[in-house]
Amino acid sequence: MKKYLISLSRSRKRQILIFADFCTISLSLWISLMIRQDNYFTFSEGYELTGATSDDLYLLLLLAIVSIIPVLIITRLYRSITRYINIETYVKITKASVIGSAIWAFIILTLHIPVPRSVLIIFFVLSTLLLYMTRYIARALLTQQRINNMRKVLIYGTSNSSIQIAEMLKNDNNILPIGFIADDIIDGKTTISELKVHQIHKIKDIITDKDVKEILLTNVYQKKTKLQKIISGLKEHQKLIRKLPNIEELTNGKMKISQTKRINIDDLLGRDTVAPDPYLLKACIEGKSVLITGCGGSIGSELARQIIKLNPIKIILLEQSEYFLYEIDHELNEYKNNNQSTVELKSYLGSVSDPDFIETIFANEKIDTVYHAAANKHVPLVEHNPLAAIKTNILGTLTVANQSYKNNIENFVLISSDKAVRPTNIMGATKRFAELTLQSLQDVVDDMPSSQSRTKFCMVRFGNVLDTSGSVVPLFKKQIKSGGPVTVTDPKVIRYFMTISEATELVIQAGSLSKGGDVFLLEMGEPIGILDLAKEMIHLSGKEIKDDDNLSGDIEIKYTGLRDGEKLYEELLIGDNVSKTIHDHIMSANEEKLSHEKIQYFIDKIKGLNSKSSLSEIQAILFEAVSGYKPFKASNVININK
Repeated sequence: MKKYLISLSRSRKRQILIFADFCTISLSLWISLMIRQDNYFTFSEGYELTGATSDDLYLLLLLAIVSIIPVLIITRLYRSITRYINIETYVKITKASVIGSAIWAFIILTLHIPVPRSVLIIFFVLSTLLLYMTRYIARALLTQQRINNMRKVLIYGTSNSSIQIAEMLKNDNNILPIGFIADDIIDGKTTISELKVHQIHKIKDIITDKDVKEILLTNVYQKKTKLQKIISGLKEHQKLIRKLPNIEELTNGKMKISQTKRINIDDLLGRDTVAPDPYLLKACIEGKSVLITGCGGSIGSELARQIIKLNPIKIILLEQSEYFLYEIDHELNEYKNNNQSTVELKSYLGSVSDPDFIETIFANEKIDTVYHAAANKHVPLVEHNPLAAIKTNILGTLTVANQSYKNNIENFVLISSDKAVRPTNIMGATKRFAELTLQSLQDVVDDMPSSQSRTKFCMVRFGNVLDTSGSVVPLFKKQIKSGGPVTVTDPKVIRYFMTISEATELVIQAGSLSKGGDVFLLEMGEPIGILDLAKEMIHLSGKEIKDDDNLSGDIEIKYTGLRDGEKLYEELLIGDNVSKTIHDHIMSANEEKLSHEKIQYFIDKIKGLNSKSSLSEIQAILFEAVSGYKPFKASNVININK
């Protein structure tokens, strides 16, 4: 029956409601007359109390109907959707009833129809109450079916944004708010906006009893510091937590409440992003021609996405993978078309370690800024393919840097790594040597007259970036999706993490701070235990950890041991000489350097390596060149001096 009524057309529903009001008015008049006469009667019998005939009574009823129903129509009460009526609808009914009853009474008095004056008052009260009741009953019947099919949710917090969301949800077709959650409410009987405020320690019973499907967080509670606390308090119910869009976007209609997002690991790692400095963002980019090497990688592609929004004249993309180059080229061209951007795009397919290729690019393009992101960075792979890393990370960097120096490029920014600090692997050692190479080139530039060269070389060093190809996060996601096990190298391993968008934003700003030869360190927040990360990701996926304490769990964690070249922890600083910059999250390090002659000596030795060179020969050169390099292989440090 309820489904049938809901499925009816709007016009048919109005007809049913008008008929219901016809019956309501008739019933109200009949009951009013009986109350006044204090006796049962029928219209055909007449009204003994005043001597009114049956014709008088039928006229009385007709006048009541034609006086009140047209007023209900004029006040658009039949245009209201019954299952969404609220207090405003009842106010409208009261006004319409007052006006209609007044018109009815005026006509009765004018025509001198014999009816007691008290009946007029009794009728007004009864008809108003019955009009309320018909709509209330209709709303209850029509909404009960809807409520049963709706997704029941709790709203976290009692802030203004939470209350606003609750009010918006009251008229939603799919989501039913059943209350708020608060950790600062002592009285369990508190209500806000007609919804109960539940104490957080009782949340388990509420979720079970009310069949709660989601816990909604407004943007007020989505800052990392608050979110971490909320997740901790709702540990058993992480899979139910959903983030709501910004309240302004909801009220402007740009987004819908149904567009909730699950909490992911990005929300919990690192710290809240600081708003960028507009000047530092644009200084090396706006109105300039920018080259991005390794533009298809995780960092390089994100640099391209951010740089195109900062109004450069041209972006030159350089990538050795055809597929990755196609992907980012296609994405940037789509952005151009959708945003009427005038930025010129040029794409080059090739390797940074090819001197003729790089020289041709610099000859063909007028370049102002270089972001050098091209690198071999996967530690275990590089450890077993050291020559490839040396060609890209050392010789490739030297090739691009030399062309930048020769062509008087304004700014050269190297994307470095925390693995360059006291490296235990070839990847870190090659990145540290690349840093030393740029510092030696800067010394050459500084010794020249300012009219001859102005290139400023700098390097930006930071830790792990979430969701990059080399990050552990996508690996864990894949392992969890496939049912496990999740593999952790060692329970004591810790790493620094940062979101990819924040990392690239800070890289761009760091480049603008460069005075030449700077080693910039990005403040990464507190380090995260990889074991804790694995556990958190399992919980966020809605799974349980399988271990000796919970044999019925879903995902097992296995320890595989440190791989070749891996450390238990990473560092960002070699010494203690670090200074602040004008940006709160960018520091500058003053570290030991090598002379240009010394760098050239090692470059000559590196160029002498070939496919027949042994791993120990390669490690010996890097050990001599990079202070602090201690090769690590599967639980022991290699002694190069033997």
